[in-house]
Amino acid sequence: MHLFDYIIVCKTPDYKNVDRISQFMLLLSILAFSYCIYIGLFPKPALIIAIMTSVICWSIFCIYQAKQGGVPYYRLGLLFASWGWFLIPNALIVSGIYLIAALFERQVKFPYEIAFHPSGIVVNTFPKKHYPWSAIQNAIIKDDVITIDFKNNKLIQKDISEPVSAAITTEFNNFCAEQIANSATEA
Repeated sequence: MHLFDYIIVCKTPDYKNVDRISQFMLLLSILAFSYCIYIGLFPKPALIIAIMTSVICWSIFCIYQAKQGGVPYYRLGLLFASWGWFLIPNALIVSGIYLIAALFERQVKFPYEIAFHPSGIVVNTFPKKHYPWSAIQNAIIKDDVITIDFKNNKLIQKDISEPVSAAITTEFNNFCAEQIANSATEA
């Protein structure tokens, strides 16, 4: 585990599309499970009804969480839906898709963080990306925006979630300039 000198938390993007896809998947599951009960696919539908109830309750909880300003995570509902699809004959692939969606939904919504260490820069995305200082041309904070300019003309520019004081901005910019200079002398 690394201890980083600086961790910059960037503003979170809007996850409406991810939430809509999750909600659609859960609605589709409820409709499919209801249809399976209707056609008599389950002679004893108690388990599938319990799964449907769990999916509906978790969806309501996520909608409530979103209205309160929180970030809703539909992964538990998707996991229950995956279990329900697993119980339906010949729906193993659909069950797998729901399981994958449940596993990756939280990773997609993880806050965008950029960590700075004397060994390099780590961008906390899925998958994590590590950039050595030798690949960086410049890294600065200016007007609450972090800008990382790579030597290969790639550019990362993100808004920072909270305002940064002038003293910390100067300290951070000096740290980055020092690391870039050190990497140039080592090469």
